[in-house]
Amino acid sequence: MNERTATQTASARTGPLSGFRILDLTANMTGPYATMILAEQGAEVVKIEPPGGEVIRSVGTGRPGLSVYFANLNRGKRSIVVDLKKDAGRALVRRLAVGAEVFVQNFRPGVIDEMGLGAEVMRAADPALVYVSISGFGRIGPYAEAPAYDHVVQALSGMAARNAHPKVGEPALVRHGVVDKTTGLLASQAITAALLARERTGLGDHVELTMVDAALHYLWPDGMMNHTTLDEDPHLPDLGAGFRLTE
Repeated sequence: MNERTATQTASARTGPLSGFRILDLTANMTGPYATMILAEQGAEVVKIEPPGGEVIRSVGTGRPGLSVYFANLNRGKRSIVVDLKKDAGRALVRRLAVGAEVFVQNFRPGVIDEMGLGAEVMRAADPALVYVSISGFGRIGPYAEAPAYDHVVQALSGMAARNAHPKVGEPALVRHGVVDKTTGLLASQAITAALLARERTGLGDHVELTMVDAALHYLWPDGMMNHTTLDEDPHLPDLGAGFRLTE
């Protein structure tokens, strides 16, 4: 795919987001899942991949260069190979961003800024741009630079503890990327909300989401039933006990 193909309007697309263009610099699951949802709603998503393709193209079953895992997270998108380690590659991304409504990235905090593609730079060039940053733990704090894996966030957020067997008491993980997917769902909703605000004000925003916040958000309604108020309310039974096939 060349630059001209990447920038042309996907006139055949339909859906509520038809006419919106999203530049997708994400990898693995959180970001690709979010942008795939937006593509299914009609947005034109241009995915930026490194030379050799995104790493999950070779994960699991599938054809050489196109795993089922990759396909199930990136359907409905267009891809273009760009070497972001080179000045010419970064300049190309800036050109592709002209006319795009949304720019999404999930690099480790600080990395995208070192490339000259951070929120401050990109939004200075286009104040109407909705710039989205997805990370494990955010830009500040003791875990800001730590690797973020679904398993780790499940444990850190309390999700594994909530999933512990009531008799044995040993924490247990949900056996799929529940935090990655939840973060992606929240990101897709946040992006559409930011686009609505952009339509009303003409201005974009910098939307920041973290996996740990998504996990806590997911747990809060029922997991914090006995810990939210300061009053001495009756301690309610653990709702998690009802989500077991056997005891």
